[in-house]
Amino acid sequence: KSASNEAVPDAAYDCATETRADVFSAGMTKVGTQGMLTFTLTSSMPAPPARSNNEWVIDIVDSTGAPVAGATVVVTPFMPDHNHGTSIKAVVTETSPGQYDVNPVNLWMPGFWQTTVEATPAGGTADTTTFNFCISS
Repeated sequence: KSASNEAVPDAAYDCATETRADVFSAGMTKVGTQGMLTFTLTSSMPAPPARSNNEWVIDIVDSTGAPVAGATVVVTPFMPDHNHGTSIKAVVTETSPGQYDVNPVNLWMPGFWQTTVEATPAGGTADTTTFNFCISS
């Protein structure tokens, strides 16, 4: 990040220089940190994620590829460079077995956002992943 991005936190952020961000594509997949679950960001509205409220659909499967139905899923956006998140809690609703609608994912200011997805299958152990996006304006 550049000093100008730090000096004026609500100004446009130069995402061209941000090396920590993922390149968004519908269907992007990440394996959880414990290696037990796989998380797929099936869609984002808007796409790619943008400033303000976003709606995500996340599919979660286990190591055999079976949908993880009935999991407790928590989605937490956080800006590590500013050491804050958002006051608007993401609401997660299972819409079909293993598919979770998340609305809103509130990325309320320009900059680098880490959005952690933690899923705990019924009677199972939690696994997490992080989707990292740069919001330019």
